[in-house]
Amino acid sequence: MNKVYINAASICVATPDQQDAADNWLKVDLPKITHKLLSPNATRRMSKAVKMGIFCSLEAVNHLDPATLDGILVGSSKGCLIDSDKFLQSIVEQQEEFLSPTPFIQSTHNTVAGQIALLIKNQGYNMTYSQGRISFESAVLDAYIQLTMNERNTLLVGAVEELSAISIKVSSSFDETASPQQTTGISQSEGAGFFIFSNQQDQHTRAELTDISIYSATTKLSSEAQLLAFVKKNKVSIEQIDAIIYGSKNTENPFDAISTSFNKTRIINYQLQIGCFDTDIVFALDLALKLLYNQTLVQKSSPIENGSSSYQNILICNFGEQNSLMLLSGC
Repeated sequence: MNKVYINAASICVATPDQQDAADNWLKVDLPKITHKLLSPNATRRMSKAVKMGIFCSLEAVNHLDPATLDGILVGSSKGCLIDSDKFLQSIVEQQEEFLSPTPFIQSTHNTVAGQIALLIKNQGYNMTYSQGRISFESAVLDAYIQLTMNERNTLLVGAVEELSAISIKVSSSFDETASPQQTTGISQSEGAGFFIFSNQQDQHTRAELTDISIYSATTKLSSEAQLLAFVKKNKVSIEQIDAIIYGSKNTENPFDAISTSFNKTRIINYQLQIGCFDTDIVFALDLALKLLYNQTLVQKSSPIENGSSSYQNILICNFGEQNSLMLLSGC
């Protein structure tokens, strides 16, 4: 079986200084899309989700010929929310008559993957996953299987989520009636991230994706047991894990209950840096790549336990109704 490498990365996420004071939401300030990337006319009618996806994907493929891409895989839990809002509003306002198909076409989950393919003229494998908080990991798992089995050589893999005015109001109303245990206490956010996955190394290779696992936690098989089994499967000892980067849908820190097993490992909660959205794990992956490639914590520091002087193996954990684990190793 082939190994899987990550040869490029580009993310677009919010930071705490971009927080909307009135709504307590973190909104992304879109980077300026220059003429070199895309003409202003082409972006005029694009939603924020599509713009974020295009910006990150074009940055990720910047160092290679787009014709070498064998496919595009995108994860998105909620799709293009702003266009979905427009379509639903038009149904109400026009009483389900004389509806324009454009908002509906642009609201579907696979809009981003389709727009990227049209833009870079890619006619290869094109797939969008919508599995809640593990949407991105589902896309990564698909890419991992295809690359290890040598079915394809180079894939663009990413995820995108956007906020909309209506989604903010709906979520806020849920928060008002929800119990404290149902919220993370971390600001809701939005963002995107795209990566080049390949079974071949090049001069831009950041790290190796050693393994990925998606699972449901059960009373018989706890998160701690899952983590330990995952590490053991990949023939890596706990002592060899230099950092764990995690996010959680729940309030409690999942590592409070399993600290005895990982009490000498650096623990980083990435959501404290960018807020929380369904595919926010793209930031965790980018952070892990920077740690492995630069051997230094280049992002704003979040609470860290027990520092490490070097990074060779990093475990990324996503906890929620569905859980995922990704093990990355330096090259």
